[in-house]
Amino acid sequence: MNVMQALYDSEINFSVSTFWDDGFEIKLGDAMNGYRAETKVRTWAEVEPWLKAAALEHFPESGFARRMALRGR
Repeated sequence: MNVMQALYDSEINFSVSTFWDDGFEIKLGDAMNGYRAETKVRTWAEVEPWLKAAALEHFPESGFARRMALRGR
């Protein structure tokens, strides 16, 4: 299971948006409840690792964190 599906299954909201030649904007959280973290990266390959690290930092007691611990992070 990939990180994005695991976040979704754990009810942790996130968004990824892009505009050509401006990289990817990543936000952990949502507009209604607030964002816990956000950043901008240059490549798609950087999106999933950033989401994983941010979710583990900001939601250490979540089902997502438990799932990642079982997988050896």
